[in-house]
Amino acid sequence: MPPPSASRPLARPSGADEEVLALIARQVTTVPWGVALGALVVLLTAWSSAPRSALLAWAVAVLGLQAWRMHRLRRLPAETDRPLDQRVRTAVWLSGLNGLVHGAAVGLFPWMDEAQRAILTILLGGLSVAAVGTTHGHPRIYRAFTLPAMGALIAGWAALGLTGPALDWGHLGMALLLVAYLAVMLGLARDADRRLCDATALREEQERLNGALRQALDEARVAMAARNRFLASASHDLRQPLQTLTLLCAALETRVQTADSRDIVHRMDLALDSLREEMNALLDLSRLDAGVVELHRAPLSLDTLLGRLGEELQSACEAKGLRARCVIEPGLVCESDAVHLERLLRNLIDNAVKYTEEGEVQLRALRTGEQIEVVVQDTGVGMAASDQERVFEEFFQVHNPARDRSKGLGLGLSIVRRLARLLDHPLSLRSAPGEGSTFTLWLPVATRAPEPAASAQPAAVLPRCHLLVLDDEAGVREALATLMRSLGCEVSEAASTAEALKAQAARAPDLVLADFRLAGRDSGLRAIAALRKRQPTLPALLVSGDTAEDRLRQARDAGVPLLHKPVSVSRLLEAMAEALGEPPDPT
Repeated sequence: MPPPSASRPLARPSGADEEVLALIARQVTTVPWGVALGALVVLLTAWSSAPRSALLAWAVAVLGLQAWRMHRLRRLPAETDRPLDQRVRTAVWLSGLNGLVHGAAVGLFPWMDEAQRAILTILLGGLSVAAVGTTHGHPRIYRAFTLPAMGALIAGWAALGLTGPALDWGHLGMALLLVAYLAVMLGLARDADRRLCDATALREEQERLNGALRQALDEARVAMAARNRFLASASHDLRQPLQTLTLLCAALETRVQTADSRDIVHRMDLALDSLREEMNALLDLSRLDAGVVELHRAPLSLDTLLGRLGEELQSACEAKGLRARCVIEPGLVCESDAVHLERLLRNLIDNAVKYTEEGEVQLRALRTGEQIEVVVQDTGVGMAASDQERVFEEFFQVHNPARDRSKGLGLGLSIVRRLARLLDHPLSLRSAPGEGSTFTLWLPVATRAPEPAASAQPAAVLPRCHLLVLDDEAGVREALATLMRSLGCEVSEAASTAEALKAQAARAPDLVLADFRLAGRDSGLRAIAALRKRQPTLPALLVSGDTAEDRLRQARDAGVPLLHKPVSVSRLLEAMAEALGEPPDPT
């Protein structure tokens, strides 16, 4: 493709004329000083020979015109109520008048000697050159000045060569040189104007593309928000019955007595665990996108963490008939968040095992300078270069066209990418079809020793209490009440803030377990606030199947602990015991 200056645009961009008017307005305050100085030089050099009245009239006309041009041209860019072509015509007329006034000085040639004529020629020639810059070579504005000024100069020299008794080739030669000079100036002006038009056209095209890009980004943001709302809504609707099943399964487990029945309940619980993991992956995405994930960076010993992950890798590989290889340099201490780093590495390991049918999966960690290099490598199916960026997108799976649920939803690596960026741990991928994949994570070496590991805490046992269960879904509410009663709690039920206040009036609860989203505009936060007006220190927990970003932020800002459906019974009991702040009840 030829460079932009190789050909004139098909249509003159309107922005080019605007640019020229703005340029003239900026320079019109400085140009008159140079013109005034030139006029003064002509006045002084021709004072003794030319008619003084004519010389003074010319000088006054030049200076007066400069003042008027400065006044008018400075205002032209701001006169947007006038059509652009009208404003350009004003600039053309002022430029033409300026050229005529300057060219009128040639009428003094008969009274000037050669030196004085040369000074005037230099002045008008210099102004013609300067006008290329001050007008950016605008074809109408530049020619309106140059043609009268230089035309009068050429005519003056030619007249001197033709009016004598014989042809004066010196004067005629000067006229011819000035014709050539004028042609060069017109060419320079044309090139300057072409460059301006091309630059303006490129800028306007860039602005158009930027506008289209902004519109596309806005549309993408709208689509992303719609996607997040859909995921949050779908997640909420799916979590509600899943929570009911989880609670009923736990309640059923306390009642079955035969081995066969316990085995059935156990299998049910395993299936629910699988569903909970997939729902939690959706929740992780929502929390990361909402920016409500809190980091707790601290020196972290990798011996325990990687050792635990290595044991999990060994078990997973044995179940698939794969080899597991762990090479962990002892004594590695990094600076990171233990919970989120473990989730990141576990996702990488799970992904490697899922997509490896034979061979081995490796977990390696060693120090390289001021960084720790953690590698998860497999001999699985691998992926093409074109897919290596897309595997970090939500729901994208290279080798799962049938959507085999045993390989997950395609969220693991998208969570890995987000966590790596959140933790500021560089992550790289190297892969090829049929040759497996290698994920490498770089961790910063800690500059101080880790805190001593806390001793293991006993599993939480729910203290006996009076529990107020607030949920507008009757199935979830009744299932939770059934479970809590089977564990020895007294339970009051409510479906709204109004019902919760009535239950509180009948008997003050020890703990409130409220769904975040209730019917209509009601909410668990609103109910907790109303209940705490009567019991300021009332412990409370929020339970929600909603993963919308604003819900997550509201819960965090309110300072009420939030559990997400489907929550396991053990986690629920642990959170309730923490909220009550009581030691476990041995009975």
